[in-house]
Amino acid sequence: MRFRSTRSESEVDFVGALVEGLAPDGGLYTPVEIPSLPDGWRSWGYVESVAGVLRAFGAPDPDSLVAEAAAAFSHPDITPIVEVGDRRVLELFWGPTLSFKDHALQVVARLLAREVSDRTVLVATSGDTGSAAIEACRGRLPIVVLFPEGRVAEMQRRQMTTVDDDLVTVLAVRGTFDDCQALVKEAFRVRRDLLAVNSINFARVAVQAGYYVHAAARIGEPFEVVVPTGNFGNAYSAWTAARMGAPIERVVVATNANRYLADLFSEGVERRSDVVPTVAPAMDIQVPSNLERLPAEARTDFVAGWADDEEIRETIARVFREHRYVLDPHTAAAWKVADEQIGNLPRLVVGTAHPAKFSDVVADAIGESPGIPASLARLADLPERHRVIDPTPEALFEALG
Repeated sequence: MRFRSTRSESEVDFVGALVEGLAPDGGLYTPVEIPSLPDGWRSWGYVESVAGVLRAFGAPDPDSLVAEAAAAFSHPDITPIVEVGDRRVLELFWGPTLSFKDHALQVVARLLAREVSDRTVLVATSGDTGSAAIEACRGRLPIVVLFPEGRVAEMQRRQMTTVDDDLVTVLAVRGTFDDCQALVKEAFRVRRDLLAVNSINFARVAVQAGYYVHAAARIGEPFEVVVPTGNFGNAYSAWTAARMGAPIERVVVATNANRYLADLFSEGVERRSDVVPTVAPAMDIQVPSNLERLPAEARTDFVAGWADDEEIRETIARVFREHRYVLDPHTAAAWKVADEQIGNLPRLVVGTAHPAKFSDVVADAIGESPGIPASLARLADLPERHRVIDPTPEALFEALG
């Protein structure tokens, strides 16, 4: 399996794409062709699905690493599918940091650590990737995390800044996630001693395609998936699984008020504006980097919608009132968009984060606490450790040393 930069003819194999992350020309490595699922995939469990997709894309011997990563999840089904009213929710938040990001990062960190030991992971986060990357890399690789100052939820911030580890550096950037992402891309352009675990690394896409294959194996019939997304990685992963042969008939993209993707897929219009802070901060993005991987002709494979803060709160309240099920703000945006879509296929809404990570928003909507897991509750009493930097390459390079 070969991977080619989106900006040139430069090619590498899976390990090359994994370790390089971003191509030297600034492009994203994308498979030259998308492989088909083998016969028998419908009987795969979670580990077999993720390892099988990774193997199809050329990852060497992924099975033991995937099994080891899966052991870090607290739910026996790892990715349970829950019936809620007339639709299903794919719960992806049972990992160590209670976010869907745990699935890919627990595997990718292990894959990277097997290949290299003398590089530093550099990652930008709009909220959940940072803590998931820290948890996955600790004890394996040093890591530097950038997040937009004042633009992540308090619990998301504390999951990063309360980590007491000399090999973990957390930097608050005076700017937006787009600023953080631009700094990371510039750093990879200039320095080749860094490792990427953002979804610019195709290995993350492959792992995420694996959990969609596993969902398809359990559903057993054609369905559509509704994905809350900001950087387009999770939605692109669902599309990849469909291209491999999973019976995902339609990928519905849901955004918050930062509606660049919603406008693109629903109207065919690219409208870039300033990032608006919302109650669903992981989607507070205006420049979705993974869109570069999608062929222009494939844009018609998606439909989209969006939800503002009030609609998100109303959706959380309504779903709790009608079904006694608690949505986090990002999943609520997907639920609201799913309400607008007409169709007869089974509908799978992707649950990307535990509602306790956004307890203030959720409690305000449903009138009670969503319940705080012990792993989050203990963070309130821990001291925070981070630095604040300007959104300039010079400030980042000084921090990197």
